[in-house]
Amino acid sequence: MRLLKTMVLLELVSTALALSMNMETDKDMKSDMDMDMDIDMEHSIADTTSSIDLTELTPVPHEMKHMHGQPILETHLTPAERLFWESYNTTTFFTIDAPHKSALWFHVLTILGALFVIYPLSLVLNNVKSKWYIPSLTLHLATIVTSLISLQIFASTAPLLYPGQAYGKMSWILLFATIIHYSVALLHSASKWISGELFDNEAPDSNNPHQQFIPLENLDLERGESNSSPSHSTLIDQEESSNANPGSPAYKDSLELGDDYYLPKKQSTTQLARDGILAQVFTHPRVQSISARFSPIISWIFFFINMPMLAYLFIYVIVGISVGNCLGQAKHVFNLLAHFIKGGVFVTLGVFTLARYCGVFAKQGLAWNKSIVFKNNTNPNSFFYRWTPQGMFTMEFYESFLIFFYGSTNIFLEHLASPGGAWDVKDLQHVSIAFMYIGAGLCGLITEKLLSDWRFNQMLLNTNINPSAIHAGSPGYSPNPFPVFTIFWTGILMSQHKQSSQISTNVHMQWGYLLAYDHLLNSSPSFCLIAGGAIFMQSTDQVVQAMEYRGLTEMFTLNVNVGCVALLMSWEMILFIFKDKLSRK
Repeated sequence: MRLLKTMVLLELVSTALALSMNMETDKDMKSDMDMDMDIDMEHSIADTTSSIDLTELTPVPHEMKHMHGQPILETHLTPAERLFWESYNTTTFFTIDAPHKSALWFHVLTILGALFVIYPLSLVLNNVKSKWYIPSLTLHLATIVTSLISLQIFASTAPLLYPGQAYGKMSWILLFATIIHYSVALLHSASKWISGELFDNEAPDSNNPHQQFIPLENLDLERGESNSSPSHSTLIDQEESSNANPGSPAYKDSLELGDDYYLPKKQSTTQLARDGILAQVFTHPRVQSISARFSPIISWIFFFINMPMLAYLFIYVIVGISVGNCLGQAKHVFNLLAHFIKGGVFVTLGVFTLARYCGVFAKQGLAWNKSIVFKNNTNPNSFFYRWTPQGMFTMEFYESFLIFFYGSTNIFLEHLASPGGAWDVKDLQHVSIAFMYIGAGLCGLITEKLLSDWRFNQMLLNTNINPSAIHAGSPGYSPNPFPVFTIFWTGILMSQHKQSSQISTNVHMQWGYLLAYDHLLNSSPSFCLIAGGAIFMQSTDQVVQAMEYRGLTEMFTLNVNVGCVALLMSWEMILFIFKDKLSRK
C-alpha cells in the first residue's frame, strides 16, 4: 500500500515537472516571438520613418484608427469582397445628371410637406369642424397635383434605372385618390354646412338658424346617476363638471364676464372672403342636391378614406425613397419588404401611442382614462351595442389581435426569399418568431375575454353610478401581459440576430434594444417604438451596404434617427396642442 502511494506521488511529481518545463518552453517561445515582432515593428517603423520627411508631418496626439469615415475600399478586404465592392453601383435617381433635376427635388419637398404639414393640419381642422378645413384641403390638392406634375417632368427625361418599379403606378393612385377624397370631403362639408354642424366659434352667423341654439344633452339618467357624464367619463369631463359647480371660482368668473362676452366677434376680411366662397360652393343647387340625396353614403366614404389617406401618403413616401435610391430590385425586394413592413408597423404604433398620450380616443378609453357607455345613449340595435363586451375593447385587445393576425400571415412570408425553395435552419429560425406571435396573440385575446368583468368592476370603483344604467365601461387599462411580452422578446431576439457584417449586426442590436426598453417601462415610451421601427427599416441589407461603402457606421443611424424622431414627436404634440386650442374656442 505504501509502495502504491509512493508510485502515485512520483507520477504526480513527474507530471508537474513536465508541465513546468512545457510552460517554460512556451514562455521562451512567446518571448522569442514578441522579440521578433518588436524587431519587425522597429524595422517597419524605421523603414516608414526613413521614407517620410519628418519636417512635413504635423504632430497629433492620436491618429484615427477606427472605421468611421473610412470607405470600405480603403480597408483590408478579401479578394472576393474587393471584387464585389469595386463593382458596387452607386447610381441613383438623385445622383444622375438629368435635364430637369430640380423638378425631382421639388417633388420630394412638396410630397414631404403634404405628408408632415398640410394634410395633418387639415385633419386637425376637420376634427374641430373648422371652416378652414376645405381651404386647407384645397391647398393639399394643389400641392399633390403640382408635385406629381413635376415628377412627370423629371421622369420624361430621366434614364430608366428601375424597370418595373411601382412608384409610377402609386403616383396615379395618389392623384385619383386625392381628387376623390377632395370631392367627397366637399360634399360631406356641404351637408354639414346645410345642417348647421360646420362652424367654428369665430362669429355666429345671424342668418344661420342652426347657430342660434346649442342644445344641452339630456343628463337626466336613472336614479343614482347624478353628476355623471352622459356618455363617457374622462378626466376632462370631470374638470368641466367641476367648473359648472355654482360654488367654484370658475363658475363665478363666468357670471362676471358681462354681456359683451356673448356678442359675436368681428370677422376679419379673410374670414369674410372665405365664408363667401364657401357659401357660393355649398349653396350651389347641384352640390345641395347630391349632398341631400346621398348624405349617408358620402359620410361613410369620407370616414373610410379620410384617415387612410395619411397612411397611404406614408407608404408612398417610403416607396419613393426606395425607388429613388434604386433599392429592392430583383431578389433584394423580399429583404426590403420584410424590414420596411415590420419597421413601419412599429413606427405607426409609436405615433399612435403618442397620440393616445395626447388624448386621442379618450371616449373609447384608449387614452389610459376611465370610460363609461350609458344604455340610454346607445342604440340597442347597433353593431356597437351588440358586440361591445361589458369591459369594452381595450388597447391591449387591439394589440393582441394585430399580433395574432401578423403571426398568422407571416409564417410563409419568411420563406419567400430563400434560394432554391427548400426550407432550412434559417427559415425555422425566422418562422419561430411567427409562432411566438401566434401563441402570444391568442393568449392575449383569451386574457382580454377573461378580464372583461374585472375591468367593469374596476370602473365602478369610487363612483356612485347605478350599474344598471351602464352598458359597458373600462378603467382605461388591462393587466394583460402578452402584448408587452411579444414586443419585449421581439427586441431581445432581434438584438441577438447576427449578420454577415459587424455594422449590420450592431444596427440590428440598436433597434432590438430599443424595442426591449420600450416595454421594460410601464409608460411604454413611444420614442422607443418610433426610433426602433425607423432603425429596423434601415437595417435592410442594401441600406447597410450603402453605409459601409461610404464609411458610415452604426453611430450614423442612431444619431440621425434619435434627432429626427424627437422632431417628429414634437411636431405631433404641437398638432394636438393646436387642436385643443381650437376646440376650446
